[in-house]
Amino acid sequence: MIDQILSVHPFIPYFHMGCDEVYYRLVHPQCASLNFRDDADLFIRHVTRVAKYIKSKRPDIKLFIWHDMLSQLVNSGYNNITELIELIVPMIWTYVDDVKLWFDDGFWVKFSMFREVWVASSFKGSSGETTTMSYIAHHQRNQQTWLEAMYIASNRHKVNFAGIVITGWSRYDHMLSLCELLPSSIPSLAYALQTIVYGYIDYEKNITISTSLLGCDRMPLWEKSMQVTYITCSFPGHEMYEIMYQYDTLLRQYEETMSFVRLFITDIHLRQNYIHYKRSQECLQRLIYLEDQMIYFITAFQRVCVFFFTPDIGSEWLQTYFMRKFREVQYRINFIERRLKTQTSWPQRPLPNNTAFIFVKRRNITNLNLL
Repeated sequence: MIDQILSVHPFIPYFHMGCDEVYYRLVHPQCASLNFRDDADLFIRHVTRVAKYIKSKRPDIKLFIWHDMLSQLVNSGYNNITELIELIVPMIWTYVDDVKLWFDDGFWVKFSMFREVWVASSFKGSSGETTTMSYIAHHQRNQQTWLEAMYIASNRHKVNFAGIVITGWSRYDHMLSLCELLPSSIPSLAYALQTIVYGYIDYEKNITISTSLLGCDRMPLWEKSMQVTYITCSFPGHEMYEIMYQYDTLLRQYEETMSFVRLFITDIHLRQNYIHYKRSQECLQRLIYLEDQMIYFITAFQRVCVFFFTPDIGSEWLQTYFMRKFREVQYRINFIERRLKTQTSWPQRPLPNNTAFIFVKRRNITNLNLL
């Protein structure tokens, strides 16, 4: 894999080796026969071996690894990392709102031993595995407090910061779902870059970024809004941002409508096959309007997606975040319409086939592999 990457990118000055969150070290029984003192020794020797291999191919390339495993080694008092320090550059990552509160003085003292340090912020993909919209406020605060933390650590502990990487995750790992889509996250990226340039964003810079840089007719969403809002922009990818803006509004409409409907069409109504006639008519009116809005969104979303992605991306996103909600709306519409046509009376109580106690059985977890 390393050879393939170097072949496809023959002139890259940087190579990120990853190496974060390596939790399962010396776990397999066969590891007992290996000549390692402990899992720290295994990690250092493996990373050193890989780094030397890359350096043998490209002597001048700069090698990064994520900081978290190094941090564990340093915190445990492990001292056999001298050779590794000469080979790699740690990239310290955190995507929290206030970086200054995340790392203490002791942390920076330990990382001051490296010749240089890079840091990683984010403009999308760090707010949750199933987040669909990159709200600017969180990511802008992450950029700004990174700059503040770097200033403090460089002056107080002589940490040599050489660069900052603005990351944007599309999935939390290979097996998980898509999070924020790139085109709809361009405003967040613009604010992140401008924060790094200026160090902060005031009202005037906010206006300049939103109107001159992004070409929007209003300020992009900084936080999740409870109001119905729409926006028009002109930056590359604005079509996807505008449709995701609509999704944010449509999601609120869905939640409001379904909260009302579930007051009068509960699971027991669905199972026992009866309705409150008057209330169901009110529910049906709201559901049909919502269904029409959702059909419009599905059509518009897929039309916009083909500008940026292969069809599988749009299909996966809809199946992950939208189609279950859409099917629920349609199911309730069909149920109400059917009962309005056929129900001529209401059931007596107690409801038939509903008088027995409900028995549940606990799962036997002893045979489950939960490791």
